[in-house]
Amino acid sequence: MSDLVPADEIERIVGVDRHRKAHFGRAVSAEQTVYILHSRECRDSGIDLRECRFSVALDRGIKPEAWSAHQDVPVALGVWHGRLIPLKGTEVVR
Repeated sequence: MSDLVPADEIERIVGVDRHRKAHFGRAVSAEQTVYILHSRECRDSGIDLRECRFSVALDRGIKPEAWSAHQDVPVALGVWHGRLIPLKGTEVVR
């Protein structure tokens, strides 16, 4: 099961402000870890964030080839065939 990271830390790690509807994430290559910044809508819903479909998808594992070009940058997230994926073209460059 995914671990919860304090709100102030996860925004710093992912590197973007929390979006109203979109989930963002960052694959930190040095840690071989994918972090999820849940949307405000998801966070405010009151559910355990570990039960969010994005967290459940991450728990199922990722396909490294899908993330190879999206490491160490914030990217919008999606779920495809039950797996967490980075949405191409949504990388946030600062």
